Amino acid sequence: MTALFRLEGQTAHPSEYTRGPWRADAQHGGPPSALLTRLVESVTEPEQWIARMSVELLSPVPLRPLRCETATERVSRRVAIAVARLIDEDRVVARASARLLTTSDGPDPDVTSDRTRQLPGPETEARAPAWIVGANELTFHRDALRHRWEAGGFAQPGPAKCWHALECPVIEGEPITGHQRIMAIADLASGVSAVYCDASRYGMINADLDVVFVREPNGEWVRSEAVTRVGDDGTGVCTNLMSDEAGVVAAGSQTLLGRRF
Repeated sequence: MTALFRLEGQTAHPSEYTRGPWRADAQHGGPPSALLTRLVESVTEPEQWIARMSVELLSPVPLRPLRCETATERVSRRVAIAVARLIDEDRVVARASARLLTTSDGPDPDVTSDRTRQLPGPETEARAPAWIVGANELTFHRDALRHRWEAGGFAQPGPAKCWHALECPVIEGEPITGHQRIMAIADLASGVSAVYCDASRYGMINADLDVVFVREPNGEWVRSEAVTRVGDDGTGVCTNLMSDEAGVVAAGSQTLLGRRF
């Protein structure tokens, strides 16, 4: 495995490792979210910080080449918006809107959020295989990631705490960035804190992904602290606090739609 995608001009070619757990011909939400982040990074100026990524998954993202588009709009002197789209033939299957902020001097160290917090680290936690619905093909969350669980599990419904490490770059021939790493992993939250179990045969699929970034993560491991809440009408929300060993790096949310399997 070399990467999730091979980028040729404005076309992204997905590898087998982008596949999702539900359909053999569709991608997991993590890889296209990371690809959209790479597209946003390509139009981000050196003095700008990607403060927020909002991804909309408009349909199952197919496991075939996708055309990529980007655009930017200046909102004010220090704020801009970048838009990226993934297009299958003539149909937009996923798009992202990013809030770009021009950086400045930071605060004094004593007002920095929680960098003195030290989490136990992924290597102290238990390994566990990734759960998957009835398919034997390569899949993103099982074959392109490593998982270390503090609490919960793919086959254990309820809130969860899990460390994740991406095993490969997002784009062939390019180093993975902190933003790409977080966006690839952020989409896992509704899976690690799933309400699904074999007994209920009920699961929640996310239609979008919103992530606000505090800072770049240090190292390859990102910790998800995820909670899924379900309403009475088959919809729900998943919230996720993401950290490295020094503290919080990002916060995410997903809008969920329930279904029986």
